[in-house]
Amino acid sequence: MKINLDKNLLKYSFYIVLTATALYILYAIIGNIGSILEAFFSFLGNILSILSPFIIALVIAYLLHPMVKWLELNLFKQVNIKPQYKRTFSVLLTYLLIVSGFILFIYSTYVMIGGQITNNVNVNNMIEAIMKYSQRYNDIFQSALTQLETSGLSSDVKEQFKSLIERMNGLMGSAINAAFDSIKQLGSNLINILLGAIIAFYVLKDLEYFKKLTNDCFHVVFRKNSYKNTKLFFHDVDNVVSKFIRGQLLDAIIVGILCSIGLWIIGLDFPVLIGMTAGISNVIPYFGPIIGSIPAIIVGLLSGSPIKALFAVLVLLLVQQIDGAIISPKVVGESVGLHPVFVILSITIGGAYFGLLGMLLAVPAAGIIKFLIIRWRQGSVQ
Repeated sequence: MKINLDKNLLKYSFYIVLTATALYILYAIIGNIGSILEAFFSFLGNILSILSPFIIALVIAYLLHPMVKWLELNLFKQVNIKPQYKRTFSVLLTYLLIVSGFILFIYSTYVMIGGQITNNVNVNNMIEAIMKYSQRYNDIFQSALTQLETSGLSSDVKEQFKSLIERMNGLMGSAINAAFDSIKQLGSNLINILLGAIIAFYVLKDLEYFKKLTNDCFHVVFRKNSYKNTKLFFHDVDNVVSKFIRGQLLDAIIVGILCSIGLWIIGLDFPVLIGMTAGISNVIPYFGPIIGSIPAIIVGLLSGSPIKALFAVLVLLLVQQIDGAIISPKVVGESVGLHPVFVILSITIGGAYFGLLGMLLAVPAAGIIKFLIIRWRQGSVQ
């Protein structure tokens, strides 16, 4: 018996089943969006963890390339050797200078934490100095609570002050724990950093090969017009990022050295460690100098001579004035050309979502967004 099927009915039935299936899948996705996002970010985190040595290598190579290029074009210019050997020697010398500077910084910090510039500094001195400051901090905290209890203030005022003191103590403890966690995390990533440095050496040594490989890949992926626009886009992004990051890093080193010298002159303990912390914090516009001055103030107040805290602030202010008037304009220039309001906004958003790393990268990211908007308005981005 032959059955006559209505083709329109079959078509509409198929559409209904397909729509119902799509709605069910969409409902299931929305209902489990938390688990799906968690699984996605977990997968992404695993991928980034596996590729972290290569990501670190690219960052190191990007930061060191200007120095390698300068050495190759200037120091080894008159040397009668093959070009590939000039590049290799330039990379080796760059690594030697960076490692020597890092060892000098570690040794200086080690010596200053020991509290003396002698050959007899040891780990016991460092531990003793740190424990001394920790005990002094606890004594001040307990003394403040005791004086508050014996004061003639009302119970409500006492509770308010007690809550404020305990909150400040909690913030201090959280900051110290965060610092130690960062140090432990850095130690756990030491193998990845070393592996990244080794990979970066080969990237820098054979940079022309990797440039050609990248260009070939772009030619395969993009059409001719798109290739030109893409290449121009990455070139402009490189100008924005390099002008900010490389300039700010050099500025941070100079500021850190000046702060260390100034704090050493006034006799503050740990001058190199605090000075370089102030220099690194200086990378963060506007907020950086405030963050960098906090360790100097704390050590000054706990040193037994609170006037050192005032001297330390004056030293850091003086260095900031020198930096703003002389160093930063020469080293960083106009940076990314953002209005201060947008700089503060980008730092606030970056810090809220990505912590310290977000604050460091917020300004160049905002500069790239500004550049994209300008290019889009001009009709250059397709």
